[in-house]
Amino acid sequence: VTAPGFVKSKFERARSMINELTAGVETKTVKPLFDGTVKQMFLDNSLRGGIPTIMGLVDSDATYDEDSRVKVFHSFSRIHGDMERDYNAFKIDATYFSQGPGNYRDVAQNRRNDVTFFPRMGSFDIQMFLSYIQADGYEPLTVEAVVYRFADSDKAVEIAKNV
Repeated sequence: VTAPGFVKSKFERARSMINELTAGVETKTVKPLFDGTVKQMFLDNSLRGGIPTIMGLVDSDATYDEDSRVKVFHSFSRIHGDMERDYNAFKIDATYFSQGPGNYRDVAQNRRNDVTFFPRMGSFDIQMFLSYIQADGYEPLTVEAVVYRFADSDKAVEIAKNV
């Protein structure tokens, strides 16, 4: 942390990552403030609801609805908010793709544009959220992280070596 240039290099990497995450909504108008607002709103929603990543059948244009081999994983989906509020008690694991439980309303609200920007998702979010609604019409407070498991442990090890 104290090495010369460390903070500057981390800042540049953070800026680069933000630009990569928001590249799909880059807007060029005569109002730079509007352009920046579009990027920031997309980034905020993505970091609250998660950024969908298509897994499984990645070398195809098939959607989640068309082929069961298409898997959707939301990186960064997690509870967020003021940590001093007891109902926002949470811990973010130091993992490469941070994900954890999220509040139902927050996650549903912040994923409302997913299919527009990531059309291969198809009806994934709709099916997931409608499946949570209980018989009494209420929805749960939290949404747990999606977990995929490999049937073949050797294949899991092979893929993990490439990450």
